[in-house]
Amino acid sequence: MRKGHPQIWGCLLFCPAVFCYLHESVSNARYSSEVFYKKQEEHPMSRKYAETYVFEEAPVLKAIVIMGVPTVITQLINIIYNYADTWFVGRTGNPAMVASMSVTMPVFVIMAALANLFGIGGSSVISRNLGQKNPERARKVFAFCLYGGLASAIVYALFMFFCRSWLIPLIGGDSSSYPYAYSYIFWTMVIGAVPTVGNVLCGHLVRSIGAAKEAGFGMSMGGILNIILDPLFMFVLLPSGMEVTGAAIATMLSNTASLLYFLIFLLRHRNNPVFTVNPKDISFKEHIPGDVLTIGFPAALQTTLAMVSNIFANALVKAYGSEAVAGMGVAKKINMIAFNTSMGLTQGILPLIGYSYGAKNYGRLREAVRKTGIIAVIFGCICTVLFRLFASPMCRFFIDEDISVSYGNTFLRTIAFAAPLAALCYLFNTVFQATGRKLQSFLLSTLRKGLLDVPGMFLFSSFLGAFGVVLATPIAEVISTALAIILYFRFLQNFKTEPFNTSRRSGRN
Repeated sequence: MRKGHPQIWGCLLFCPAVFCYLHESVSNARYSSEVFYKKQEEHPMSRKYAETYVFEEAPVLKAIVIMGVPTVITQLINIIYNYADTWFVGRTGNPAMVASMSVTMPVFVIMAALANLFGIGGSSVISRNLGQKNPERARKVFAFCLYGGLASAIVYALFMFFCRSWLIPLIGGDSSSYPYAYSYIFWTMVIGAVPTVGNVLCGHLVRSIGAAKEAGFGMSMGGILNIILDPLFMFVLLPSGMEVTGAAIATMLSNTASLLYFLIFLLRHRNNPVFTVNPKDISFKEHIPGDVLTIGFPAALQTTLAMVSNIFANALVKAYGSEAVAGMGVAKKINMIAFNTSMGLTQGILPLIGYSYGAKNYGRLREAVRKTGIIAVIFGCICTVLFRLFASPMCRFFIDEDISVSYGNTFLRTIAFAAPLAALCYLFNTVFQATGRKLQSFLLSTLRKGLLDVPGMFLFSSFLGAFGVVLATPIAEVISTALAIILYFRFLQNFKTEPFNTSRRSGRN
């Protein structure tokens, strides 16, 4: 065991508590499952559809809380999880190690895009099928997405295995960071591709039938374990100089644990009419591949374009010095609290919207969108106020250097205006994803990240400098949100000729 890293003991002390929490959660899940199926037998509806209480009978606000809160918590934990590796590697004081983490981030994000391709696309189709009382097709979609996502992860792992030697210099690695990036890619994207993609993918699919708490627990578990395992592998189990390898192994193992949790969960709930791990349930008929991929592609593209946008922003700001780059990085880290929370809330209610649309319960759909929008905008406004009032101390928490803090203060106060707008844009894009509106989803996904902000960065930076790079973000959000609102109200016009389901089971409050 190496000395000089007392921060590891704080993390290691959490191990007993975490394992107790995991044990209790699994026990509670088993108990809840037994009670759940017992109640199904007594439920006036058939056993096949009894689990849809949250979609059909729960008051709308309660349904939003049930579906949204676990996903929001997962997103917040993932913020910590995503920066745990970088923070611990930063404790080494080795710039090459830190650079290797930044260099590999774009290719790491591709795995999240693959998970969203099959996860969000599948969640949309499954929830609509359940609303249409067609669990047989939902089961086929589940199988297609599960094995399609895992197969794509295997293909990506093989690609990274054979191509990482020439890919690392292409994405910015130099001679000093190359060996660290090579090792990190091997453990997280070759060995760890299937667990990483499978973890996020299963979270989306499990949530699609209303099991948001179980999905949130599985995904959060990986983040918590990663934070604990990082210092253990970096500073205790592996020798000095292998900190990046230790961080990579910790990430791979934590994602593997999450994937195993989901697989065990699916096996123990195989009586559910949708859940399946049987490859015989895979179907390429009934337009299943097309329905899934055309909805999932904009979600995957949005994830990829967000990283591309970040790369361009860093490249343009780099001309104004490392302090400007550091300030932008800190500002974006802080702003992730607002953006990821909004994303978590809207992703959480995607199955609720999809189910209501499939059931033609348009009144419940509109109510869910309205109340979610109110919550998201209020939270976004609170973040805007807090970020503008306390930008400087927030930035100084991450970096105690005056010039960098000055840049971060300006950048954060500027992009903070986008928080409530981004929340609305996420919400309406989720509505289009959930209801199968492919064109609208694709347009919004590419507009705010890619078509508007990147050209805006080049345009505004030419006469406003580094401030212009950041200014492009809120301007892009204003235009995207305005278009999203127009598209949403045009979308609502389709319901005027459709009957609203206002029965007791609609659960409106």
